[in-house]
Amino acid sequence: MNRDHINELAEQQAERRQNLYHGLRTDRTHIEVNKHPFEIVFEYRDGFDLDKFVERFSPVLNKYDYIVGDWGFEQLRLKGFFKDETKDVQRSQTIGSVQDYLYEYCNFGCAYFILKNERVIKPKRTSHPRKDEHRTNKRDNQTSRGRSNRSSSRSKQRRRGNHKSFTTKQKAAPFTEKQRRPAKVKANSGNQAKTTKQTSGKRHFTIRQK
Repeated sequence: MNRDHINELAEQQAERRQNLYHGLRTDRTHIEVNKHPFEIVFEYRDGFDLDKFVERFSPVLNKYDYIVGDWGFEQLRLKGFFKDETKDVQRSQTIGSVQDYLYEYCNFGCAYFILKNERVIKPKRTSHPRKDEHRTNKRDNQTSRGRSNRSSSRSKQRRRGNHKSFTTKQKAAPFTEKQRRPAKVKANSGNQAKTTKQTSGKRHFTIRQK
């Protein structure tokens, strides 16, 4: 894409934008773009051009407190800045750092201007859950899942323990006492009283008779 084609596209875009935005200069330092008021607070080397500003203007700039325009290679560039006391913005985005911006990003000795936005329009914020709420909900869900897993594990252990005791533990047989007659022993046989173990685990005493 050669430079002539780029210039042609830029001219076509400028023609389309002329029907979208209209600029009006109310006095030496005040202008309006589609009835939105701005004030020229600083101008260096006659840098402000109303027609060129309207060509480059975008409604996104309405949220900034200041608009800085600088020239480079016959092209106008616009950048928005917030007030110095604005919270939750970086210093590079505040008007107090405009000199740093001009030194670092603009051509040396270029023409530029600074406009003050007299009716700042803040964009509407969409409702999203805060990060800390999301972390809390996530932590609660993890805790609930952990408790559920532990409860399930304990239930399984109880079921396993009950099943084991049911299958391995044998019911003890009821105790019965059997009467046994003493064995007859011949006199003077020299036999002593003997103790013998029965298979049932009970002891049987044989008493020597005199």
